[in-house]
Amino acid sequence: MYDPVVFAVRIQGEIGEDWAEYFGARTISTEWTATGFPVTVLTTEPVDQAGLVGLINHVNMLGLPLVSVQCLSAPAENGPSIEGEA
Repeated sequence: MYDPVVFAVRIQGEIGEDWAEYFGARTISTEWTATGFPVTVLTTEPVDQAGLVGLINHVNMLGLPLVSVQCLSAPAENGPSIEGEA
């Protein structure tokens, strides 16, 4: 949640690779559902939670249907330690 990680964000429909900079995506690819509909997969650069929310807001502002968000890499730790705090 605190460290940057890589996410795969799936959006219904097909978006061209020229949108990569707008979304801050490392790659943009298209998958096809079993019923033949396109789903765009945005693979992010390593982002923190705020960066992920920003990307999801971009998707929302464009009115694109969000299908899923998947964490592809986990940080070495689960966040900062709170031991010793009172």
